[in-house]
Parts: sequence; C-alpha cells; structure tokens
Amino acid sequence: MKKSITKEQIVETALALMKNKSDLRLLNLREIARTLGCAHTNLYNYFPSYNDLLWETHAALQEIFMKMLTKKLDAATTAELRLSCFFEAFADMYLDNKGWFCLAWHECMGEERPRRDIETTESTNKALNKHISEIWKALSGEYPNADMTKRVLHNTHCYIVGEISNYLLGRGLIENEIELKAYITCEAALMFKLCLLGSDRIEL
Repeated sequence: MKKSITKEQIVETALALMKNKSDLRLLNLREIARTLGCAHTNLYNYFPSYNDLLWETHAALQEIFMKMLTKKLDAATTAELRLSCFFEAFADMYLDNKGWFCLAWHECMGEERPRRDIETTESTNKALNKHISEIWKALSGEYPNADMTKRVLHNTHCYIVGEISNYLLGRGLIENEIELKAYITCEAALMFKLCLLGSDRIEL
C-alpha cells in the first residue's frame, strides 16, 4: 500500500468518486483511501472528518468550473455566443457531473464553513461578474451597473439550480437531458438580458 499521499491526491480522488454519486454520504474516507491504496488513517493527517474533505472539494470544484468556463469563453467568437457559452457552462457542468452538482448545492456539510471556501466563493463570484460585465459591454457598448449585475446574475443562477434540481428529482418539465441543456442555456441568457435591461427602468 502507498504510504505517502498528498492533500491534492485525496481531493482529486474524492472528486472523481463523487462525480456521479446521487448520495455523497455513501462515500467515506475508507473508500477514498482504498482507491488511493493507502490506510484510511493517512487521510486524517489532512482531513479530521469527511465533512472537512467535503468543504475542500467544494472549494476545488469552483476552481475546476472557472477553468472550464474560461476555456469555453475563449473559444467563442462573438459577444452573443459568449453570453450563450457563459450560461451553457453551468448547464454542462451540473448535468455532466451530477454528483458535483449535489456537492455544490444540495449537500449539507454541517460544520462551520472554512475560510478557504469563503474566499474561493468570493473570488469565483468576482470572476463571474467580471466575465458577464465584459460580455455585456461587448453587447451594449457600456459596462452595466455592478450591483445590479451581481443581483441579476445571482437570480439567474438560482433559476438554473432550480431547473436542474427539479430534473434530478424527476419533477422537471423536460425529460431529455440534451433538450434541457439547450433550454436552460437559452432561458438563462434571455432572463439575464431582460432583467438587466429592465433594471434601467427600475428605481432602486
């Protein structure tokens, strides 16, 4: 058995095992250790509990998503396509990796939220708002109001999470996954545009 493992190896292995699990509590440190080929006690050197590992994978997942999103946006050739790709990235990430979606939005980790996860989430949100603001600038010729952009993007993302949650629970209106991805992408982009345009007529 391996005697030396790294924190990064543990996180990568955990994420690979979680990728398509519908119940993350069916996974534990012993199974992860078996996959790594080491004693489960080795994992306690880095993670005192399974919840500690869940928080670390939650932070790592956000970094994985941002790399995927950036790659998608870099490949888009027009502002309209970039807007579509922006929201398509969420649908792809969540539906292609259902266990990761559960980790991101359904799993209760119970304990106090670590500083790393808070900082990673803040950094992710800042980067997302920067991307969408630049896309809007390319579409409209000017940068949108930062506070309103943050609010509209948050609400649009909540729509995406709700739509995918309904689908995973077998209560969605669209049963075909490919059709659902296309629908979410289209509706989210439209929702974002209409809400941001409408905000110009709303007195805050």
